[in-house]
Amino acid sequence: MSRMITMQTLKNICKELLIPDQLNSYVWDIDLESLKSNNIDYLFIDLDNTLLSNYQRNISLQHKNWVQKCKDIGFEVFLVSNNRSKKRVQRAAEQLSCHAIYLSMKPFTFGVTQLAEKFNIDLTKTAMIGDQILKDVVVAKWLKMTAILVDPIDKSLPLFHQLQRSFEQYCLKQLSDVS
Repeated sequence: MSRMITMQTLKNICKELLIPDQLNSYVWDIDLESLKSNNIDYLFIDLDNTLLSNYQRNISLQHKNWVQKCKDIGFEVFLVSNNRSKKRVQRAAEQLSCHAIYLSMKPFTFGVTQLAEKFNIDLTKTAMIGDQILKDVVVAKWLKMTAILVDPIDKSLPLFHQLQRSFEQYCLKQLSDVS
């Protein structure tokens, strides 16, 4: 007997994987106190276009202060980047005094789970903060983390990323209307 997947089931699966738990324009708009009160102890933060534009070498003072505020509240902060430049990611981690992984291969889970195992992190007590649905939100939802989507810092993206961003926004609108 074959089993068919209905369109509603497929929409529900997509909604589960693609809809973030929170949407914010900027990282500093995130309600950190609320996260802490909901037993979130760890923040996995994407680097490129979340804390650092693609053209910047140094973290802005505003982003440094926000990361410090996260630490002061009691979060352990980690950078989780798909960037292949170890030097770029390490420089940012040094500026923020936190651990980081580069070439994490999001939305695949092995980079994130490897980091979690190394530091004995309970992923259900972790929020993933990033600017891309198809990478940051998907890996977070797949691993039962809290998924927080922010707008990209740099709005002028290469064509492929513009197309991806348009598709993500379309999915977000379509799936947000699904009951």
